[in-house]
Amino acid sequence: MKVAITNLGQIVTGNWREPFTSGDTIIIDKERIASVGTAPADAVSKADVVIDADGMTAIPGLIDSHVHITFGDYTPRQRTVGYLESYLHGGTTTAISASEVHVPGDHATSRASRHWQWPRSAALPITDRAACASSPDR
Repeated sequence: MKVAITNLGQIVTGNWREPFTSGDTIIIDKERIASVGTAPADAVSKADVVIDADGMTAIPGLIDSHVHITFGDYTPRQRTVGYLESYLHGGTTTAISASEVHVPGDHATSRASRHWQWPRSAALPITDRAACASSPDR
């Protein structure tokens, strides 16, 4: 599927040497950013979906470098479900996790602790890119 985001007020690049780019359009083709800046009218008309940004600013996906992801989208310490989806809607597309030290239960004797080694650190891309206009691969 091809998506065109048009009428952007500003496009932030994520490059500190050149923080902004000219133009007002982002073209996404098959979940990848195909072009950023000024797009020809035929590229926009060929898109399956056209989103009018109405002057909004587009930024690259943000990275949260300190999270404690335990069981997918559930964290027992805060009894929270759905926080990764909230991250995505807020612009965070990548989370770096040191796992979770507060997993309930007796870890010295639990069957799970004998069979599963928690990763010391992992970068986890949040994969529902259809809901945002940026990609951690960019």
